[in-house]
Amino acid sequence: MKDPMNTPQDASNTDALLDQQFSLLRKDLQELNTPAAIEQTLLQAFAKQQAKEKKQARRRRLRPWLAGLLTLSGSFGLVMLTVIFPASQHPLTPDSTTVSGTELPPFVALVPLERLNNETPSMLEAEVPAAWLASLGMPVSPEIAGDMVQAQMLVAADGEPLAMRLLK
Repeated sequence: MKDPMNTPQDASNTDALLDQQFSLLRKDLQELNTPAAIEQTLLQAFAKQQAKEKKQARRRRLRPWLAGLLTLSGSFGLVMLTVIFPASQHPLTPDSTTVSGTELPPFVALVPLERLNNETPSMLEAEVPAAWLASLGMPVSPEIAGDMVQAQMLVAADGEPLAMRLLK
């Protein structure tokens, strides 16, 4: 079967019809005029938008420089603080860990630190068997396993030991 649009005569008729319609459309568009006030408003809006975009582009270009400058000045400030206020000038004052010139060892937590922070423990001194220390997971040499060891303990209100330090 023959396609009616494939004939050269039909193609030329279609082109002529399209040319005629396009010329009418061009004529109608040339007769349309935008009022001057609307055109001026649009031009001003475009100029404002372009100014905003230029300002944002300038800010985007400055951000890496600003971040680098702030990092550099912060580092310089920290260095100057260590030069002006060195730690060696501030003598340490004696605190509760030093008693009569002998330093006490730190407490060893027997429960999680969160629980220690939530409790109001009381301190007591006791002699405890070294074997009991081994059951808490502390290293005990076999030579002293049967001996008693002097210890300070932080104890919860219910009597459970929270932390302990061994005394000499």
